[in-house]
Amino acid sequence: MPRVKPFYAVKCNNTEPVVKTIAALGAGFDCASNAEFQQVLHHGVGTDRIIYAHPCKDPQDIKRASEEGVDLMTFDNEYELVKIKSLFPGTRLVLRICPQVNKGEYDYGEMYGCAADQCKELLEKAKEMTLAVVGVSFHIGGVCFDSMAYQNTIRLCREIFDEAKAIGYNFSLLDIGGGFPGYAVKGKPTFADVAKDINTALDEYFPKEENVVVIAEPGTYYVQSAFTLALRVIGKRVQRSGPSAKDSEQSYVYYLSDGIHGSFFFTMPSLVERLNVEFYVLKEKDKMPVYQCTLWGPTLNPPDRLAQNIQLPELDIGDWLYVPNMGAYTTVLATSFNGIARPELFYLASDEIEAELGV
Repeated sequence: MPRVKPFYAVKCNNTEPVVKTIAALGAGFDCASNAEFQQVLHHGVGTDRIIYAHPCKDPQDIKRASEEGVDLMTFDNEYELVKIKSLFPGTRLVLRICPQVNKGEYDYGEMYGCAADQCKELLEKAKEMTLAVVGVSFHIGGVCFDSMAYQNTIRLCREIFDEAKAIGYNFSLLDIGGGFPGYAVKGKPTFADVAKDINTALDEYFPKEENVVVIAEPGTYYVQSAFTLALRVIGKRVQRSGPSAKDSEQSYVYYLSDGIHGSFFFTMPSLVERLNVEFYVLKEKDKMPVYQCTLWGPTLNPPDRLAQNIQLPELDIGDWLYVPNMGAYTTVLATSFNGIARPELFYLASDEIEAELGV
């Protein structure tokens, strides 16, 4: 998407090497709190490369944004305008709207976003308060493979741009949010497919000659495939389907060193995004017979189950499994529940990359 400037969503993975590398590559940053934009500023990123993209900000964080000059931020309701008017009236504001999505699959409008039929009234209120609104943003949410959601919402943004002009605003910024996949999923459209449709919509509704700045907030897209999780088998037991060993079909239960209170928190039913987690054994065991297995995390919490009825060879305590594509919403959500330590992180980069980026 050559017209779209990326603002990396720090909330997705805020580990220092990730932030430092993305800063060195020249991307912008989508920050949701004072802690996040302070981390980014620490790496020498200018405030012109930061959007404070949280529609409901802590008043203390708004004050700190004012002190640091982080002056581009989102809003979606009148009460947020009142806060901003009181604490940072010189900010440049971006109206966050509800995306036009299939609500059966991606329903993120209940928490944040101004409804389409309320945007005009809210913009009029901002105008009355002499606040500078410079554009529109939306966020499809999760990992979205439905390019029509982007196309329909970009068309709606065009309508809001036109409404704003009638009110007296001259918008110059469009933020198309995130939701881009971090790796190819079999049977799903690729990122290139989605990007092609986004480009078409941008050219149709926001022609280049209008000079509208287009940004996005990719998070998962950048980091998901960059991290692989290694898990150690810390416990084991045998399950049999029959009353005796002779008549039964054997299966195994394994307890692993990480679980839903650690790197797998994103698989909890309460979260919207569900990913297909795949467990792999090290190569020396990949040609052994396989059995039906259940995998549990290390805690005493009964929901701490990672997988069931999957096929794996027999493992021993101390063996290792690995899970690829574990860079998004893993390290940032991990806890130390039951006193179990978060996984240790190891970063690898070629000498050439280290030298080029200074990371």
